[in-house]
Amino acid sequence: MSSESGPRKRTPLFKREERHEFRYQLSVFLAELFSWIFWLIPKPIRYLLADRAGDIFRRATNTYRDNVEANVAQVLGLTTESAEVRAAVKSIFHTSSRNFTDLITTPRQSSNSLVESLKVRHGHWVIVDDALAQGKGVILVSGHLGSFDQVGQVFWARGYKLTIVTGRTTSRFIFDGVTHLRGSRGAKLVEPTPSGIRQVIRALRQGEVAVIVGDRDHFQNGRAVELFGRTTTLPPGAIRIARDTGATIVPIAQRRTGRTHELDILEPFTVPRTADLEADMAAGFANLLPRLEHAIRESINQWVMFQRVWPETPAPALRVFPVGSPLESELLEKVAQALPERSPNGRKSLVSRRKTDSEEGTDDDAHVP
Repeated sequence: MSSESGPRKRTPLFKREERHEFRYQLSVFLAELFSWIFWLIPKPIRYLLADRAGDIFRRATNTYRDNVEANVAQVLGLTTESAEVRAAVKSIFHTSSRNFTDLITTPRQSSNSLVESLKVRHGHWVIVDDALAQGKGVILVSGHLGSFDQVGQVFWARGYKLTIVTGRTTSRFIFDGVTHLRGSRGAKLVEPTPSGIRQVIRALRQGEVAVIVGDRDHFQNGRAVELFGRTTTLPPGAIRIARDTGATIVPIAQRRTGRTHELDILEPFTVPRTADLEADMAAGFANLLPRLEHAIRESINQWVMFQRVWPETPAPALRVFPVGSPLESELLEKVAQALPERSPNGRKSLVSRRKTDSEEGTDDDAHVP
């Protein structure tokens, strides 16, 4: 499934009533303005300036620098003062700054240039195509590695219809501008709200692709796992949605290579759906975690994770809607009840299948995310 020109552009599906209209329009205007300014600067100079900006940011922000150092030290099994950790941290700040220059110039890039900017190092596009041929959709699970935004743009340029789940970690003003840039070429972006999860499920039912990052529990109510030898929590969304929809999970790992990018399309897997929800979730994570650890370890100097993956003091779980995780059972039940009984291609909906499962004595608490 590939083409030289992507499908028609769409507007990100966020609730406009949550924004002040003037601030929203100003955010979009500034994003477009800076996109043109950055585009007029030759790429080598853009990256040179980005590296210098990364150095300034690293020295000026103690909190983010300390967080990155702690994450890298845990992965490498070294102290935060070691030279290897310090070198990786410097590279991570450079990578983040270069990622920003790529994102801000996204509207100016052609589909051909996007496709040519990415080389598949391991795996092949046929892995994604074969998974889509199953008719239940594909969930791409990635970490914050390399230029993950750029790789998403390449998928869209190759003709894959994407629904990207993205959470807000900055002010609404900045988030609106960033979201505009991410969706400028047509990918559908949704927030982890009830309506957003409905969009993800609908896309999977239509045989499309959803994108979820899986290396940070932003809502502090994820699943406890062992990651790089230490307990933390990770978001269960991708695993739970795959279990309840039958979608195939395709882990991917990306990295920058100078001015271009590489992609690994890793071995896909499905999550079993039995009467034992806990066992199904454990099986899904047993498949995902080794791939996630391998990808992070191999590209640790490009793991642009600025929050602590292993907090020193665990934060209390956030369970207030719509800010909280879409994996809360009450929300899942509401989403399930709001979905139509049959999918567009005539197959039974998840709600219908859930009723059938209940009648057959299967998992009665397996709500649809």
